[in-house]
Amino acid sequence: MSDSGTIDDPSADEHTLRRFSRPMSVRSIVLTVLLILALGYTLYFTRFVCIPIALALMLNMLLGPLVTWAQSWHVPRSLSALLIIASCAGIAGYGIYMLTGPAEYWINRAPEAFSSFNHKTSDLQKQIQDMNESTKKIKKAATKLIGKASKQSIEINHKGLRARIIANLQWTGSILVMTLILLYFMLASRGSLFRQLMLLMPSARSRANAVRIVRHLQADISRYLATVTLINAALGATACVVLWLVGLTDPVLWGVIVGLFNFAPYVGAAISLGMITLASFATFDTLAHVAIAPLAIFALNVLEGNFITPMIHGHRFAMSPLMVFIALFFWGWLWGVAGMLMAVPLLLVCKVTCDHIAGLRSLGRALGS
Repeated sequence: MSDSGTIDDPSADEHTLRRFSRPMSVRSIVLTVLLILALGYTLYFTRFVCIPIALALMLNMLLGPLVTWAQSWHVPRSLSALLIIASCAGIAGYGIYMLTGPAEYWINRAPEAFSSFNHKTSDLQKQIQDMNESTKKIKKAATKLIGKASKQSIEINHKGLRARIIANLQWTGSILVMTLILLYFMLASRGSLFRQLMLLMPSARSRANAVRIVRHLQADISRYLATVTLINAALGATACVVLWLVGLTDPVLWGVIVGLFNFAPYVGAAISLGMITLASFATFDTLAHVAIAPLAIFALNVLEGNFITPMIHGHRFAMSPLMVFIALFFWGWLWGVAGMLMAVPLLLVCKVTCDHIAGLRSLGRALGS
């Protein structure tokens, strides 16, 4: 066996050896790490400002084509933007008003749902305890302690739950108001700010490249957001019908939760599934009847995530599941629930931007599947 490919031709790995022979700049690495940390802390401490801006930019990409279409029918952008925002806000406000009663009902029944879960699974817990005789005494002692602590914690949490929800709703309402104001100005003057920023570019070639990237980004993101919104709306409507057939109370509320939480893949589906499971324990009597609703929702999530969405999106918007998980945890840590809902669109923005910049295409491929 000849090894001339590696010995007789030493120039084959010359470029690689030259790269590894270069001294590493510790200063540049430290500055990069410090820059990333500073950016992360800035996004965290300024989340009250950054979240409305990010939401407004995404909604601008989703609703911008509607304003442009209305402008083609000689409707002023300011008027069409106001009508579209008012219509969307009115529909959302009416939906929130109609779901407030069912949501409050289930919040008040949360302690009952937990106690029902413990009661109905007590037989299963006893069977699991009997399988390990060596730890039975420890488990019994721990069960007594946990039982006492859980009763106290349920009472304490129930007393402060309403105040916490009110505070979160006030914070969310402020965020939404700021988002709507920013969205109106973005839709009413779409493109003017971008054109002014283009004047700061040093050359015509850089301006042309920036325009090309922004146009591709707007087209891809708007198409993705519109498709995902329709898929999640269909998923929520289907879940509502299935839960109504099963007999779960307030199926519309659970359908809205399933559709909304599905904007955060994997994690959102798990949260909505857990909530529906607890509601089933509080509603139905037997374990067989309890299992119908969670199994049905789980089947819908599997069907949507593994067949429907990949079939519609294809490979164009395919993203690495690992990167999706990292984005969910990162943005969830930074911005909470709002960050988790925006994690995938923000990841897609990074991927599309990298795909259209020659020096970053390898990073775009890494973000893809």
